[in-house]
Amino acid sequence: MMWSHKVSSLLPKRLPITVMTTSMVVSTRYLSTLTTRRKTTTDPSSLLSSSPFLSSSLSSSALTLTSLQYCHNQHSQHESPSLCRCYVSRAHPRPIPEYPVPTALQMVLDGVEERKICRATKWERNKDKRQLNGSEDLGAYRNQNETIELAINLNVDPRRPGQALRGSMILPHGTGKTVSCLVFTSDETTIEEAKNAGHEAGGEELIDKIKQGEISIDQYQRALATKETLPKLQKQLARLLGPRGLMPNLKTNTVFDEGTALLTSLKEQSSTVTYRTESGGILHFPIGRGSFNSQQLKDNLQTICQTIQDVKPEQYGKGKKKKAVGKSGNSKKQSKNVKYWLKAHLTATQGKGSVRLDLRTVDPTSPFFMKEPE
Repeated sequence: MMWSHKVSSLLPKRLPITVMTTSMVVSTRYLSTLTTRRKTTTDPSSLLSSSPFLSSSLSSSALTLTSLQYCHNQHSQHESPSLCRCYVSRAHPRPIPEYPVPTALQMVLDGVEERKICRATKWERNKDKRQLNGSEDLGAYRNQNETIELAINLNVDPRRPGQALRGSMILPHGTGKTVSCLVFTSDETTIEEAKNAGHEAGGEELIDKIKQGEISIDQYQRALATKETLPKLQKQLARLLGPRGLMPNLKTNTVFDEGTALLTSLKEQSSTVTYRTESGGILHFPIGRGSFNSQQLKDNLQTICQTIQDVKPEQYGKGKKKKAVGKSGNSKKQSKNVKYWLKAHLTATQGKGSVRLDLRTVDPTSPFFMKEPE
């Protein structure tokens, strides 16, 4: 088996032996005879070229000596054998690169600027075509201000008690969006100030108008209410506001005791982000716009990660918990070696894909939080 030993020495150590197809399998007797004749041969290339049977087998399986030597050279250049992989399959997919938070933010912003330039160039290039078609000249291209989003996959199961994370937070630099709100209160002063700020406000008359369809609620992104209007609101508009995510809730800090606190929160709604865990333990956050700089996005992202770490449940993890031997009931103590942060991605509105973040730079308990790992 000298030939198989010499050829396998050219393959990467992590390459499975299953790549040797059936057309390359020869009898032990033929190999032993061949190795007896070629005891003095040390170069496997001369051994392969002198054997018509082996050379035809290699050509039929598309595994030539040149490709083996290329893999060997690539393998020798890297310390880790896994960096040189000559095959990609469902069981061995191509690894997805991970980037630190500062690098990932800069990559996303560079993509946003590149798409802005491409759209403006295309607009100017097609200027003559628009004039031939009789279109009105609208001037320079009004570029889109893309939204940059963060998606976090946590090791939580929302179906279990205490693991359905839901709440709101205020970002230091805001989201860059203007939020229109519905305000339900019986205080006339609060109603007047809310209307002056550009929001729709009212008490029972507003509830009746929405119920009769006189006011469309699709143009509003959030709803705030005081406690005295909450019972009637839940009774008459819960089926309308609930599926749209507009129902005021104590967990999202949209229910207040008095109008003064409501007005204070109303001014901060453009900087407020609400979150709710999806069935797979995924959370989505808008962290800013393409017009933000990297430091502003980094500050917003840092606030989000720190808040998610603060609301970490006592027990988390997907799947069934194994009961300890000799003990009855579920243990209240969290199992060891269970990760809370699983994955994190950054993306933009018009981006072709997402950028996976290095969890060491996302987890607030890590020494590399929001830093470049050394």
